[in-house]
Amino acid sequence: MTARVASASVGSFAENVYVIAAAESNDCVVIDPGSDGEMIANAIKAAGFNLRYILITHGHADHTGAIAVIKRELGGTIAAHHGDVDMVANPDPGIVQLLGDFEQPPAVELVLHGGEIIEVADLKIRVIATPGHTPGSVSYLCENLLFTGDTLFKGSIGRYDLPGGNGELELLSIREHLLTLPEETVVLPGHGPQTTIREESANNPFLTSRVTDEDDQAGN
Repeated sequence: MTARVASASVGSFAENVYVIAAAESNDCVVIDPGSDGEMIANAIKAAGFNLRYILITHGHADHTGAIAVIKRELGGTIAAHHGDVDMVANPDPGIVQLLGDFEQPPAVELVLHGGEIIEVADLKIRVIATPGHTPGSVSYLCENLLFTGDTLFKGSIGRYDLPGGNGELELLSIREHLLTLPEETVVLPGHGPQTTIREESANNPFLTSRVTDEDDQAGN
């Protein structure tokens, strides 16, 4: 593996932010800086990394609230799927009011459609469109690491009762585009602990038809 990965849980929603750095250079990307922007920026500076991209898995404010700080401090190209560009620009006030340090993000600069390969030095990051949690949800695959945002969690999936959510589409996205990846793929979600495709294929109740109607809606 050539990717170097660091993570932290930030903000009142305990959202996972990830930094992926290349092995052959100090270029890096950050995925979903949702809160604690100064802490994230200072950690990237202390590591001596050069930020190339700010990658957004989806447009909910708990995943975008620190982008403005990161962009101001470190630069980097802001990338998000076209289906969530409006959501990034117009965040849900109900989520924003629960976040103590949310700052309106700058405009998305690189509009994604799914299928792109983002190259950062020796890293190749594949964009996988996984709509359902939001219309523009994506997952990012880097080597055997899969960053799923709020689409797939350990033992759960992302909620789909918020505006733009679609449960049937989310399950289809997971089954057709994520569970078809190699079983050893490590899943790094937007909240909670990491897991693997093997674990979720075998034991996630939302994907093995062990969830009743009363159990519906478990994720963030």
